Amino acid sequence: MIKKYLEKRRERKKKRKEERKSIGVFREYFELISEVLIYVFFVMTFLLQSFVIPTGSMEKTLLIGDHLLVDKVAYSRSIGTLDSYIFPQKEIGRGMVVTFKAPPEMEKEYVKRVIGLPGETIKIVNTKVFINGKLLNEPYTFYKGERRDISKDNFPQEKPPYLLFSDLSFYAKFQGCLVDTDKGKAFLIPEGCYFCMGDNRDNSYDSRFWGPVPSNYIIGKPWRIYWSYTSSTKEYLTPGVWHKVKDIFKTILNFFSKTRWNRTIKKIE
Repeated sequence: MIKKYLEKRRERKKKRKEERKSIGVFREYFELISEVLIYVFFVMTFLLQSFVIPTGSMEKTLLIGDHLLVDKVAYSRSIGTLDSYIFPQKEIGRGMVVTFKAPPEMEKEYVKRVIGLPGETIKIVNTKVFINGKLLNEPYTFYKGERRDISKDNFPQEKPPYLLFSDLSFYAKFQGCLVDTDKGKAFLIPEGCYFCMGDNRDNSYDSRFWGPVPSNYIIGKPWRIYWSYTSSTKEYLTPGVWHKVKDIFKTILNFFSKTRWNRTIKKIE
């Protein structure tokens, strides 16, 4: 009797010990997962942002289906002197690729290249860009296939064939920015603003149509492509839940065959 009692007692102790061990392991995993989630939330909220390219406006620098990590700190003006040693800062310069809140559609974000800086004049003559009257060397520009619409080749135009989403035309809104130069009318970029254009000049909705980008609209610097998937604008911009569900399954099925492996972890310049 005593022997059986002692055996049962040992079994109960062993069981309680195993239960405490299980609870300890569960707690450790729970704390680890919580810490990872908090870290990811902090990074994705304050430091990095994921962005996908839905159109061909930045070809061939960025392709439709490129998934980017955007450095939200690079151009931030809220970083203190001490913090800047941990999070390196950069002055926005000509030729840099930036992401920003789109002036004509503030709920959307665009990716373009900075072409003109605050206080400079810009003029485009037959696709050639002149900054302060001097021809700008642009090795990144891209013209795809047969060119049909040449209305974008010159800027500013006397009678622009486009309007802003507002009731005012481009020139009504920026009338004070048109100045006379030796090469004719040019656009004076306001202080605190940047003139941004896509590399694919025939297929880019940019500052030529809705004006310069205020500095406080700029979100960050596209850093690297973490995944690139062969896709089309239609696949990304077609609305509807059912389309999104089909697109997810389609992506899973074609993940290996349509992933552009040579663009993975590619630095954006």
